[in-house]
Amino acid sequence: MKALIRVTLALVATAACCPAFATDPVKLPAEAATAHASAVSVIQGRMAKHAMERSAALAEPKNGHVIDSTVSGPRLPNASRAYPPSCLADPLPTTPTNPIVNPFQMALYTRDNLGNPLTAETVTITLWRLPCSSSGALQPYNTDGGPNAALLMRIDRDPSVDGNTTQFPTFPLLSSTQGSNTNDVRAAMEPNTVVSDGPFDSPVYVSTTYVLENYPYPGTGYTFFDFAHNLIIDPVIGDIGTSAVTAPIGDYTTVSTQNLPIDGYMSSAYYDTAHSGEGLVVEIYDNGDGATRTIFASWYTYDTVGLPFWLVAQASIPIGTNNITNVPVYYFTGGGFAGNFGASSTTNNWGTMSFNWPSCNAMSFTFNGATDPSVGGPSGSGTRNWTRLSDINGLNCE
Repeated sequence: MKALIRVTLALVATAACCPAFATDPVKLPAEAATAHASAVSVIQGRMAKHAMERSAALAEPKNGHVIDSTVSGPRLPNASRAYPPSCLADPLPTTPTNPIVNPFQMALYTRDNLGNPLTAETVTITLWRLPCSSSGALQPYNTDGGPNAALLMRIDRDPSVDGNTTQFPTFPLLSSTQGSNTNDVRAAMEPNTVVSDGPFDSPVYVSTTYVLENYPYPGTGYTFFDFAHNLIIDPVIGDIGTSAVTAPIGDYTTVSTQNLPIDGYMSSAYYDTAHSGEGLVVEIYDNGDGATRTIFASWYTYDTVGLPFWLVAQASIPIGTNNITNVPVYYFTGGGFAGNFGASSTTNNWGTMSFNWPSCNAMSFTFNGATDPSVGGPSGSGTRNWTRLSDINGLNCE
């Protein structure tokens, strides 16, 4: 058991030592350490059971694929994800927004770097949801097709002791109740993981944000955070006057009115449900400068006599933008037929387009342009709301 705890200590990022407590905590009686160690043993046994189920699950086919030990698994999204994979990236936000319950203080089990139990340290817990999308994609965590969000939890130490690695609180046990069911809850410091865990009893040296995840393997039970449930935060200190806190988590119903940030998850084919045969392919590229991306779009449309004609739009965009305006649009002539690349083709300015994504499954764009009258290509202006045709493997936007 102690060996497992020391492995956990090694996995947690250490911070530079800060000033010691203004008042050194008092060492607790040996009974407190014994009670906590007993709980650790039980909970580690439960986590070991999860690990065994994981090993058994890896031996079974996944979506038609059998995982060979000599190769990586198939590039598929986590089947037990608790939120859309397009929702979060590393690092997680450090400033909570719109907490779903008022931030509250609670005492966590505390020890020094020699393992001695100390008087419990009071920390501030904040729970909030980060909107992901309102796509209506049906998933196990979103059975009603409603809006999607990720559930975040932040543990803030008092500024006077934040970063102290000599005396520190430890991560509490998280579980969730839905009706008569109780499930373990996984807390990870980076998003879109499969088995990464807090985990229980690991040191909390610095104020940290965690995203709450599911345990993915048979027998562990799923805790899908789209549903209303109670989150139980238990410091497992023993009978010294400190108990678990139960935080009610209501169903997420808020629809974000903002367009989604534009990134690679928008890459896909889109079509007009009312006009078969017309479509638009969008690709978003990283420029490698850490500040900008490139949008490239091909609009497969028709000329004035109904023959296929395609337009190309391309522009550099700042990372994080959720609206692209006045993207230059081009068409090509001289390559055999209008819209076909060729050795002698000529690039011509057509006009402009603007793009935004209200949700993962919907793209809105405006256009304004025309071809030379001799070409007989498409012309006009207006707004279109098109639907995503498919997801790119490994880039599921829900």
